[in-house]
Amino acid sequence: MIRIMIIEDQSLVRDALVALLSLQPAIEVIGYAASGQEGVELVRNLKPDVVLLDIQMPRGDGIWATREIRRLCPDVRCLLLTTFAKDEYLRQGLAAGASGYVLKDTPTDEVVRAIEAVLEGKMWITPSMQARLSELFQQDALTERERKVLQLAQNGATNRQIAAALFLAEGSVKNLWTEIFSKLSAKNRVEAIAIAREKGII
Repeated sequence: MIRIMIIEDQSLVRDALVALLSLQPAIEVIGYAASGQEGVELVRNLKPDVVLLDIQMPRGDGIWATREIRRLCPDVRCLLLTTFAKDEYLRQGLAAGASGYVLKDTPTDEVVRAIEAVLEGKMWITPSMQARLSELFQQDALTERERKVLQLAQNGATNRQIAAALFLAEGSVKNLWTEIFSKLSAKNRVEAIAIAREKGII
């Protein structure tokens, strides 16, 4: 039996989740909370296997609650359940220690599969956002210096000017461009800047 807890501030959504998941033979809903702070305290006391958390909540949002739960109860898996298919929420949630990200319009059987997956130590990202995940990791792969090179270049700086601004040799800037081209799959500076803008890197 998988012991789960739900942290969701909207009572209608919370009650629906409790009702739907309670019908699953392999799942036991052992508790629920309406805020991040309340949820963290309840998790400490009940020690569920998996916690489903909304992101936007009063008194501690889901990102904060995930970070606290993972710090206090590292064996508990956190699965973010939200209305918002936002890159920044996905990035922040995974950085906080969430094992999955599921949208609220996801069918119940898929939510159950997500719960089972994260309990096994796997990551589960709602299918509509899986393509974005690789792009987010690609963005994160750029170093701060590489991002700075792109920012300066989009403002028209030459390699020599970039080198002066970053206190580097011009050859080092050329090496940074090689890394940037590789990470962004770009052929030249113009294409790299365009890709970086499109992906919100700069």
